This record gives sequence, structure tokens and C-alpha cells, in this order.
Amino acid sequence: MRLTILAIIAIVITVVVMPQPASAQAPTETIKVRGCLVGTGPADATLWSLRGVSLPAPPAPPAAAAGGGRGAAGGRGGQGAPPADAAGRGAGGRGDGGGQPPAGGGGRGAGGGAPAAAAAPAPPPQPPVDLALNGLDLSPWRNMFVEVEGNLGPRPATGMRQFQVNSARSAYGECR
Repeated sequence: MRLTILAIIAIVITVVVMPQPASAQAPTETIKVRGCLVGTGPADATLWSLRGVSLPAPPAPPAAAAGGGRGAAGGRGGQGAPPADAAGRGAGGRGDGGGQPPAGGGGRGAGGGAPAAAAAPAPPPQPPVDLALNGLDLSPWRNMFVEVEGNLGPRPATGMRQFQVNSARSAYGECR
């Protein structure tokens, strides 16, 4: 029985802790990008391309856990004083009624917690890239600055990255 429980715990830890392969964008994730549309379209069997596209940054790594809180604190002390509570605050001691702390009485707790970790800096912006577009006839937007929404394909070894267009619209900007 114990061996079975340990095996299940080991499997869960292995699955949770194993690193996932990093990819810039999942192929099924829909994103919006803007750029200058160039090309002659499907009539000449040439691809539409979107020039000067800034792709969204890859997802940031998960944040570190927050630091600890205050250390345990002692109450005023005295006879029959209840223990400190779970939040690290000392319980109010009953004291001895004389207004003076008894010999060896309590005091303030030590600050034993570490400060919270600083947030990770934002990743630097990615350099502009060119994308090969397919999926829609984009001839109404030829040589215009457009915003397209769709799915980003895998990164090829050579050539432009594919982008499956779901929708397109004119956007404010200049083609240079």
C-alpha cells in the first residue's frame, strides 16, 4: 500500500515538475498582428506577405512564491498566557496586574520573515519579422497597413514563417 502511494506521488511530481518544451506561440492560439501588406495575391501564385510585424512576446515564466511573513512573537507574558496565534501575532498576556512585566516576561517578536521577491522584468521586444500569409484574399488591402488575426505557424528553418489569416481590416499606420 505504501509503495503504491509513493509511486503515485512520484508520478505526479514527475509530470508537474518536468519542463514543458518552450515555443514562441502555440499553433492554435489566435493572435493579432499589424504590418504592411505586400504581394500580388493568389492570381500569380505568389504569397501575400506582411512586412515589419512585431510578434507578441512569449509567455513570461511563472512568478516566484512570495516571501515569508513576520516571525513568531511573544505576548506580554505572565501566568497562563495563551500561545501566539498562527499569524505570528503575540497573544495579549494576562499580566500580573501590577503594570510591570513579570521577571522573564514576554516581549516583541523577532522579525524573521524575508521580503517578497521582486517581479521579473518584462522580456525585451522581439525584432520585426516578415510573415507569409494565406487563408484569405487580401487584395482589397494591397500595399496598405493592415491588422490581421489568425494562427501563427511553426518557425521554419529557412524562409518566412506562415500565418493562417482568419480576418483582416485596415489599420492606422504607414507602409515604408
